[in-house]
Amino acid sequence: MIGSKKKRVAIAMMFLLPNLIGFLIFTAGPIFFSLYMSLTDWALTKHNEFSTEPIRFVGMQNYQRLLVGDESVFFWDYLGNTIFLMIGIPISIAGSLALALLINAKATPQAPRIRIRAGVIALVIGAIVTFFAWLATTPGPLPDPASPLLEMSAEVGLTDKSLFEVARLRSISFTLITAVFSLVIALGLIVGSVFFRTVYYLPSLLASVPMFLFWKTLYRPRGGLINAVLDPALDTIQTIITSTPRFLWYALGIALWTAAIIWAFRLMRSGINKLVHKDAGAAAFIGRTALVLTMLITAYGVGAVLVQAPQQSMLRSGFTSLDRSQTQTIADSLAAEFPTADTAELNLIARNTDGSSPDDAARFFATALPDDALPRTRTIARAQAKPLHDGLTSGDGLTSPEWLLSPSWAKTALVVMGIWTAIGGANMLLYLAGLANIPPELYEAADIDGASGWQRFVHVTWPQLAPTTFFIVVMSVIAGVQGGFEQAMVMTEGKADTITLSYYLYNIGFSDRFELGLACAIAWVMFAMIFVLTIFNFRVGNQLTND
Repeated sequence: MIGSKKKRVAIAMMFLLPNLIGFLIFTAGPIFFSLYMSLTDWALTKHNEFSTEPIRFVGMQNYQRLLVGDESVFFWDYLGNTIFLMIGIPISIAGSLALALLINAKATPQAPRIRIRAGVIALVIGAIVTFFAWLATTPGPLPDPASPLLEMSAEVGLTDKSLFEVARLRSISFTLITAVFSLVIALGLIVGSVFFRTVYYLPSLLASVPMFLFWKTLYRPRGGLINAVLDPALDTIQTIITSTPRFLWYALGIALWTAAIIWAFRLMRSGINKLVHKDAGAAAFIGRTALVLTMLITAYGVGAVLVQAPQQSMLRSGFTSLDRSQTQTIADSLAAEFPTADTAELNLIARNTDGSSPDDAARFFATALPDDALPRTRTIARAQAKPLHDGLTSGDGLTSPEWLLSPSWAKTALVVMGIWTAIGGANMLLYLAGLANIPPELYEAADIDGASGWQRFVHVTWPQLAPTTFFIVVMSVIAGVQGGFEQAMVMTEGKADTITLSYYLYNIGFSDRFELGLACAIAWVMFAMIFVLTIFNFRVGNQLTND
């Protein structure tokens, strides 16, 4: 009996041996090799077939350079970009759950005859809507040749088109979008929920680079479809804001802030009571706190937009530029406050910073002062300038963003694209599988107890989906720390402050400097971050699923 058991083990090991050998050679080997090389100064510019210089062991020097040394400024900046792109993770998870709930609800008719009849009606209604959309957006017949509508368009990508032709192209685009949307609804009614599953999952099946190029075209500042839709909408909003009293927008913003604070207070008080009375665990309280903080940040952002919407903003939007007398006053004040400073150098800086902003002038003055003088210098410089209250509709008014060209909008554009591609992907399928595994008797018991739809979701659906959500969160966080490379490479080439840690690793190791030892150190720092976040997610996630 023992011999037969050993024989079975030996046979099993023979089947496992090829995979084990492959793992050791192609996975474990490179991993431990990269760990060792992260402790060296390995660089292809110094260590190659044309050089005899040996690779030196430098210990933790690469890690020191990354975290607190000469590379730390870049590392922490790119880490911030990586974290910013991960903002879309909770939104995409919530969207995937919402889509899964809609598809699982079986809203389409079950009988084939009824589905076909509903689809035909949807096609007729869609055709009527598309026709009226074309009527509402078409520029009409060709105007008189002397009309200013025939002037050449200055839009990038449309420089050979007149304004009339641009308007006609936008009308065609809007009509096609309406027609496609109507056709999707009609086909969904005819085929059933399987069609919607396929449509929502389709972006995940497409290759990433063509998808990124498609979105890059949509994001074009001039001639892109997104701004073509935004421009008339922003013009309408501009007209509404400028034609209404500004105190109305101030009141809306303040009311939103007040409502958010009251709601957050009630949620946190309820969470504390449940935690004290052990009706909920610590993980549930942490989740509630994160939800409240997210809600407060969102409410503050929306409220800030409202109070800054009029031409005169309630909040300060900046400072006026400094003139020569003001910069000289700053120099004199700094010379009196820092006796060891070089007065001649301060006066030279005062002459060169004429017309600059207070913050820019403060940075220049700080170069001639002690290392810790920048905050005080900024305070003195701002005291000389007058605050500005220019609203969003002042000056040129509301204009479409430059998206991938602007550092203020490029990362937001990547987040929006990431949310769109992730909502209908694997997460939606995982939630659909989780919903299918919920025992129907739980919903029957909830119906008997008189639970509403929201109560059924909170007390039945969401707790039963906790393991699925836990898995999705863990995998999404891991992908978020590692992600951002393809998007930045294809869509921005790392410009507009979109470099992430993975793109930084690529530049250090294979593009700009070929410092493979430092690149290995970046990879292991990313591994440590992912490991810590995964352990944290497991600790909190296990408590949450048990709660």
